[in-house]
Amino acid sequence: MCRLECALLSKCLLCKKTDFQIISKVDSKSLEKLLVGLCDNCGLIQQIPPPTVKELRIYYSREYRVEYKQSYSPKPKHVYRASKTAKQRIKFLHKSNICTGTLLDVGAGGGEFTYLAQRSRFKSKGIEPNIGYSEYARNEYACNVITANIDNIEGKYNVVTIFHVLEHLPNPVKAFEKFNSLLEGHGVLFVEVPWIETNDASPHSIFFKAHIVYFSIETLVACASQYFDVIKIDTSSNLKILFRVKKVPLSLILPNLSSVKNIKKRMDKKGWFEYLFKGLGIIKPMKKIVQWFEEDRMKKLSGKQIIDGFLEDEKS
Repeated sequence: MCRLECALLSKCLLCKKTDFQIISKVDSKSLEKLLVGLCDNCGLIQQIPPPTVKELRIYYSREYRVEYKQSYSPKPKHVYRASKTAKQRIKFLHKSNICTGTLLDVGAGGGEFTYLAQRSRFKSKGIEPNIGYSEYARNEYACNVITANIDNIEGKYNVVTIFHVLEHLPNPVKAFEKFNSLLEGHGVLFVEVPWIETNDASPHSIFFKAHIVYFSIETLVACASQYFDVIKIDTSSNLKILFRVKKVPLSLILPNLSSVKNIKKRMDKKGWFEYLFKGLGIIKPMKKIVQWFEEDRMKKLSGKQIIDGFLEDEKS
């Protein structure tokens, strides 16, 4: 990693310092220039500089889903994947004794989690900035998913969920302030993000322009620390953290220097050997073949038929 000390480029999104070590210079998808740095002070990994709020709103309202999914609205394979994952997330909440209440899903996509949560005793609502996906959720599942950004949402909820969205936001600390304003006094926040320390991500498929921030456990907890306490952490698939609203907001608690040193070491160790053998990347081609056959069976079904199939499997 090379050092970058340039206040003109960017301030850290967490601690506001300006000293970074550059850990990537290329977008893994487009191969275009993309600077990603690790903050020397707190360890947060982030784009340098991050895109503006205006740029992000335009990108996510129309371009993102087409660029990354090659589709304006979900295809059957996307519905199948999202339904399978949504079912796992509902189980995670149930195992944490969170089974009822008003629920807001931020970044609802095609609405699969919002729909399953509704069928699972939650009074659920979703927001999704992408026009095609939010329209699909309303038309296919008749569920309450509105086309909006988080800044446009008001009200109070018992549970807020945000899956693979936080890494796309330009100010994660401010996002947690917003989540706090949306939750009741003892409300629960369920966050899932890609885990930068995982060993099952290909070294050539980590950094993308769509991802502004790359979280470790310590940096995600730090971003939330002013308003939330940790209930539960799970790294079995991505990074999941269940938070509860603090009784009284406090100052941010930044990762200590030992944590920063550890994330630097961890990033230095990432490589093909670890991915292929510890992360089992060597068997991923076989898994993709199995996945293709599973998804091929779905291509003639509607989204609702696919997702209702998961509910029938649960009953049987």
